Amino acid sequence: MRHQVEASESALVAPSLARPGIATLQPKGSCWYCDQAVDNVRRFCSPACRTDYLEEEEGYFDPPRSPQA
Repeated sequence: MRHQVEASESALVAPSLARPGIATLQPKGSCWYCDQAVDNVRRFCSPACRTDYLEEEEGYFDPPRSPQA
């Protein structure tokens, strides 16, 4: 029984581990969304690009489900 609980808990955690967060993105000298030049500390050129990046990543990792017939 305990093994089943551990397996179900790991199934809930596993998808979140596969999804990279902003903190895992390394600054690269350009915006991760639009490639505009930024300093070597920032990851995005603006809050709008950060939001758009997060929305696209969410759609990639959690694609919309088609309605069931």
